[in-house]
Amino acid sequence: MKKLALFAALLLGMFQATAQQKPQYSQYLFNNYLLNPALSGIESYTDVRMGTRRQWVGIDGAPVTYYLSAHTSLGTSDRNAPTGQQTGKGFIPKMPVANSRKNKYHKSRPHHGFGAMAQVDRTGPLSNSSLTATYAYHHPLTRRINMSVGIASGLVQSKLDGNAIRMGRENDPAMQHGQLTKTKFDLGLGTWIYSDNFYVGFSAAQLLTDKIKKDEGLDAAQHELQPHFFGTAGYRLRIRYDLSLEPSVMVKLANPSPAAVDFNLKTTYANRIWAGVSYRHQDAVAVMTGMNVNHILDIGYSYDLTTSELSNASAGSHELIVGIKLHNKGRLLCPQWLW
Repeated sequence: MKKLALFAALLLGMFQATAQQKPQYSQYLFNNYLLNPALSGIESYTDVRMGTRRQWVGIDGAPVTYYLSAHTSLGTSDRNAPTGQQTGKGFIPKMPVANSRKNKYHKSRPHHGFGAMAQVDRTGPLSNSSLTATYAYHHPLTRRINMSVGIASGLVQSKLDGNAIRMGRENDPAMQHGQLTKTKFDLGLGTWIYSDNFYVGFSAAQLLTDKIKKDEGLDAAQHELQPHFFGTAGYRLRIRYDLSLEPSVMVKLANPSPAAVDFNLKTTYANRIWAGVSYRHQDAVAVMTGMNVNHILDIGYSYDLTTSELSNASAGSHELIVGIKLHNKGRLLCPQWLW
């Protein structure tokens, strides 16, 4: 109980004096749309994804996150899809198919992308909920390279349930009962440069940082959205006709927090089965695996082994993601651009 009370007091201090962090994800590799609105409508189908993350299992009040995202394209068509490279059976042809010169590359037709996402992140008595709409425009830069720019806007609501906090000292003047709620408008921007074998992306979230003044209770309470900046890059190496290796890296900046760097290495077999590892500097090592079940459904799971001081109390973190491809007329098993 003392640990729980201390954890709750720390949360209260965070709510009063510091800025809000966005949820942590290990499987952003398979839904970079969570971090960058420029990915809205990047595929020729409607991409729907649901995910949940239980962080630092074993610690009372540790973060639990849920999200639902969906985005689709307008102005593209299945003619953009590379023929002969992917099939509903999930295998890449071993021998070149007819008109192979056409299949060496393909570019994204200029088109628009639209999407929306909802997230709920709970940490002890503190919960943050967001609802965001996104837009992106995609345009080819060359015959092999495409670029998109995107914008995200929505609302972020934070709640602190004072009734859920139990302190060793009753009637502590720093505590107030009842629920404190803050709502903030959010704005994000992003860009994404991509081809069949690489991607580079930059994005910024929570750019509107004006403080919300106190509202019913907590005399010193202030809540400020903390700007986040993300840089992402990945490359696909073809080991053989049905096997690829995909190293990638992400850098996250969120002042005053130190920079966070993720190094990832993933391998994909036959466009159907994938597995990988991720190292988050001074935080965790994650193992990931998943499967593209068919041209509609895919699933992924990751386990984070905590390497920070929290490892003494935490049994690690679990994350599950389920993807659904709607209106997938090309029956693509693996995404064309986000492998």
